[in-house]
Amino acid sequence: MFEITVPQPPDLWLRLIAVTASVIGMYTDMRRGRIYNWLTFPMIFSGWLLNLYWFGWAGFGYSFLATLAGIGLYLGPAAVGIIGMGDVKLLGGIAALAGTRFVISTFLYSCALGIPHAVLIQRLNYGKDALPMLMASLSSGAYKEKTIHNTMTAPGYKFYLGIDLFLGALIATVIEIPIRW
Repeated sequence: MFEITVPQPPDLWLRLIAVTASVIGMYTDMRRGRIYNWLTFPMIFSGWLLNLYWFGWAGFGYSFLATLAGIGLYLGPAAVGIIGMGDVKLLGGIAALAGTRFVISTFLYSCALGIPHAVLIQRLNYGKDALPMLMASLSSGAYKEKTIHNTMTAPGYKFYLGIDLFLGALIATVIEIPIRW
């Protein structure tokens, strides 16, 4: 079902640049709660230019469409306030650099990692009351704040999607989901 691959240059270089940039995105997300434009826009533009350099105009077109696909994957959740636009642009930058198959694999891996990550954050914050608090968060819209502050204890842990995007990109670099078009 999954293929363990070792990508060859220049695909390897593009993936390593994407993973390195996602490390920076994870760091800024954890440190400041934001993924900045000074990271995401250069990722997108350099992805377009590098694909143009290595693969010609076809590579540029592919990279441009991959960017739109990457942005489109997270645009819905961002539109309703579940995630920030920095996460959306980071996925678009990953797509611009490494392509559609890589970004879909990254997206699927980050979703698979994000669910236990979110459950862990809820469990750390609320212990055995995690499930009722999760239901209250979803019904009240408090999830938009990325945490529900427990007034009885410390402010608690926050969920940072940048962690899951980095880990998803790292896994997708080696274990590719075979997507057939």
